[in-house]
Amino acid sequence: MNTQQYFMIALLAILSYPLSAAENAELEEVIVTASPHQKSAQEIAGSFNVLADEELQREAASTLGETLQNEVGISSSSFGSGVGNPIIRGLGGKRVEILQNSSTVGDASDISPDHAVASEALLADRIEILRGPATLRFGPGAIGGVVNVIDNRIHTVPFEGVEGALETRYSSNGDAKATLGRIDAGYSGFNLHVDAVTRDSNTISIPGSAHSDAAMDDEAESNGTMENSDSRADSFSAGLSWVADDVVIGFSYSKLDSNYGLPPASHNHEEHDEHGEDHEGEEHSEESEEFVRIDMQQESYQTKLLVTDLGDFLGQLDVDYAYTDYQHTELELEFEPDTGAGTVMIGSLIESLSHNLRAELTHNEYLGWRGAWGLQISDRDFGASGEEAFIPSSETFSHGVYWLEETELALGNLELGLRFDQQEISLPGQEIDHSTVNAGASWFFPINQQQRLSLVLSHSERAPAAEELLSNGVHIATNSFEIGQSNLGKESANSLEITWVFRDADNSPFNARVSAYHNQFQRYIYLQDSGLAFSHDLEEGGLEGIDACSADLADFDNSAEELAESVGCFTYQQRDASFSGIELETSWSLTDTQRVELQGDIVRGRFDQGANRDIPRLPPAKVRASWVYENDHWHAAINLTHATAQTRAGQNQLPTDRYTKLDGSLSYQQDNWSIFLKGQNLTDQTVRNATSFLRDIAPEAGRNLTVGVRYRF
Repeated sequence: MNTQQYFMIALLAILSYPLSAAENAELEEVIVTASPHQKSAQEIAGSFNVLADEELQREAASTLGETLQNEVGISSSSFGSGVGNPIIRGLGGKRVEILQNSSTVGDASDISPDHAVASEALLADRIEILRGPATLRFGPGAIGGVVNVIDNRIHTVPFEGVEGALETRYSSNGDAKATLGRIDAGYSGFNLHVDAVTRDSNTISIPGSAHSDAAMDDEAESNGTMENSDSRADSFSAGLSWVADDVVIGFSYSKLDSNYGLPPASHNHEEHDEHGEDHEGEEHSEESEEFVRIDMQQESYQTKLLVTDLGDFLGQLDVDYAYTDYQHTELELEFEPDTGAGTVMIGSLIESLSHNLRAELTHNEYLGWRGAWGLQISDRDFGASGEEAFIPSSETFSHGVYWLEETELALGNLELGLRFDQQEISLPGQEIDHSTVNAGASWFFPINQQQRLSLVLSHSERAPAAEELLSNGVHIATNSFEIGQSNLGKESANSLEITWVFRDADNSPFNARVSAYHNQFQRYIYLQDSGLAFSHDLEEGGLEGIDACSADLADFDNSAEELAESVGCFTYQQRDASFSGIELETSWSLTDTQRVELQGDIVRGRFDQGANRDIPRLPPAKVRASWVYENDHWHAAINLTHATAQTRAGQNQLPTDRYTKLDGSLSYQQDNWSIFLKGQNLTDQTVRNATSFLRDIAPEAGRNLTVGVRYRF
C-alpha cells in the first residue's frame, strides 16, 4: 500500500470509532434469503448490504453493477455503457453468484466481461448482497458473495385488492429514457403480479478523449462522445401464486430483450476467414467504421412450492425450479462513411439452456440446535457457433447438498455450514470431473446493548468453469485470443472476517460497522495478458494456443502495423494469491432531519510468488462522504467520492489515475406519488474504472442529470 492509502485507512479508523459504519433503516427488515429461519438483520453475522425502497429507486440504473457501486466494498466492472457487473471485494465473475428471487439468473455474464447481467434492477423490490456461511445455500465457490435481486413476482404472502406503480425517468447524458410499470392483484388466496420496463439511450458523452494518455494513438480523437454506446432493452414478467394457510404454489415467466454496443477500439481486428486467411474479393476501405453489438434475449420460467408448517420438528419445505433459455449474438457491423452503406455479419452465437432445482428443508429447535438441509441440481447446455466462437459447445451438470446448523451459546450465536458438490463437464470425446467441499462457521457475540462482534471463518472450493478449461480462439467483443487450460485444478480459499457493529438504539445518533477480512487462495484462476499477439501465420503453420502467439515481427510479415493491430493473447493461469481489505461505514445524526455519512473500503490482492505479484483489475481504495437531509416528504443528499490512483494494475496493464466525483439527489414524496432528481459526476470528471478491461479506451460517462416521477396506487 502507498502512503495515501495508509492515510485514508487511518483517517477512516479515527472517524469511525465514534460514528462508525452505518446500518441504515433497511437493515431492520427481515432478510429472507440470508437465513432459512428469517432472522432479522441485527442477528446476521458478518457484513452484508441491503438496497430497498426509496434508496433503491434513487440508485437503480441500467446495469446491476452501476446500481450497487455505491455500496461499501462493491464496484462495477464496466465494458462500455451497456455492461456493468458487480465486483465484491475485488472478486467477480464465477466468484459472485447472481440470483433472481434466489434462483440462478442463467445468463452468460460470468463467461466474459462484455456480457451483461440479464436482470432488471429497475423492477427490483430489494437487492441483497450476502457473504459468509449463508452463501452455501446458493451454490459452491461464491467466495466473493451472493447478489440476490428480489422482485416478488411470486407472492408468498396473501393480500386482497389491487396495487401498482408507474414510473418514468429521463437522463440527460445519452438522452436516455426509461418507463416501467407493475401491478399486483389478490383475491381469495390467488395473487397476480405483472411488470414491464422499456429503456432506450443514445450515444453517451464523456469528458475529453476516449483514450487515456498512455493508450493514445495517432487516430484517437477527443470528440467528447463514446461511439456505439447506444442501447435499448425491454423486459416483461408475470407471476401467479396461490397462498393458503401453510402452502404456497407459484409460477412465473419473464422475458428480456437487450441490444447494446461495445466501444469501437475494443474489437479492432483484421478480416480473416475461419482458416486464418485474408478474405479475397472483398474490399475494406481504410476509412470504414467497424462496430460490434450484442443482441441478447432470455426467457425464464420459475416455479415455487413452499410448505410453511410441517410439524413440531420440521419447519418448512421450500422448492424452487428455474428453466432459462438464453442466447446472444455478437454482431459485426461495418459502415462506409461516404455512402452510409453497411454490412452486418454474425461473429458468434452463444446459446445456453439451463435447469436449476433447489430444495431446502428446515427443522425447528432440537437439543438447542436449529438448521436446514438443502439439495441443488443444475444442468447447463452451452452452445457456441460462428467464426468468432472461442468456446466449444459443452454441457455442465452439477449437484450438491448442504447442511446449516446454529445454536445459542453463553457467549453468542454459533452457525455452522457444510456443502459437497460434484461437477461434470461433457463435450465430444472428453469429460472433466471435479468435486468440491465448502465449509463455514460464524460466531455472533453481543458485547453489550450497543455493540456486537462477529467472526466468520470459511473454506471455499470452486471447480474451473468450461471457458477457463476449453477456450481457444479469438473473442471479437474483447479483442483478445483466449486460451484455456484443460489441466486446471479446483480453486480454493480460506477466509477470515471480523466485523464490529455499534448501534446505541433504534434512533441512535451514532451507528457504525467495521469489517476486516483476509482471503488466502490456492490455485487462484485468472486471465493473464501474455504480452504476445495472435499470429495467423503461425496458426497456418499448424501451431495452436499460446504457440500461435508471438511478439516477433517475422511472424507478422515483418509489419509493425500488423503486429499492433493483431489481437492480444490471454491465457488462463493458476497461482496462489491473497486478498485483504477493510470496509468502514459511518452515520452521525446532526439534527432530527440531517446526518452525515462516511464510508470507505480498500482491497489489496497479490500473488504469493513471482516477479509481478499484483493481481490485475482490482478496484482502488475509495472514500465516500455524504450529507443527507430527510423529513416526511423531502430527501436530499450530496455525495463526494474520492478514489485513489490504482498504480498496482498488474502485469502488462496500465494504471488508472485518481479521481474525485460529486453526485447529488433531491426527491419529494407524497402518499401515492414522488418525484426525484439525481445528478452524477456533476463536475464532469474523467473516471477510468480500474476493474474494467476497457479502462484505457472507454472512460465512464460524464455529467448526467436524471429526473423521474413515480405514481403508486
